[in-house]
Amino acid sequence: MPGIEIVSEPLAVPYFDGVVVDRDIYIDHHQEPSPEQAAQALAAFARLTPADRLADSLHVYNYYRDFHQDVGGEEWLDEEMGVPATPEEIWQHVTPGTVHLVIDPRHPDHVYVVMSANCVWEEEHGLMMIWEDGARLTKVGGYDGHVTNETAYDRPEYKGIVYKANDPALTTRL
Repeated sequence: MPGIEIVSEPLAVPYFDGVVVDRDIYIDHHQEPSPEQAAQALAAFARLTPADRLADSLHVYNYYRDFHQDVGGEEWLDEEMGVPATPEEIWQHVTPGTVHLVIDPRHPDHVYVVMSANCVWEEEHGLMMIWEDGARLTKVGGYDGHVTNETAYDRPEYKGIVYKANDPALTTRL
């Protein structure tokens, strides 16, 4: 990205059992939170535990289920990854990736911790997980660069939707 310096540093993520990932720091004063904002969001993110991850399982599991329905996954995906019997088993198919912080001009009072992860079921778009102020999971889905579903679709009625599914029965909320 022209004019933006990217610096990576390791970050241990308790939410994922302490796995160490890269934290990319984008030096761009229009998008990067202040050092104080970043420290607060990262401290909140560091307080998330594996129990929080398990509590968030349904959002990621429904992303998998929605994708499975859309692509006829029983024809190839079930063989490739098996069929998770419970929402909590979905995490066996997720590999945490890079974390970065962002301020969205539409939500200037919040710092969003964004993690891009790999997932077996959606290799092209992966899994994007976003925590508002590092504390609350507010968006799950394929990587699209938006911090909320409300802003991704420009639909105020999507406020509070964590995973926006093609199958409305699989949409999840806060």
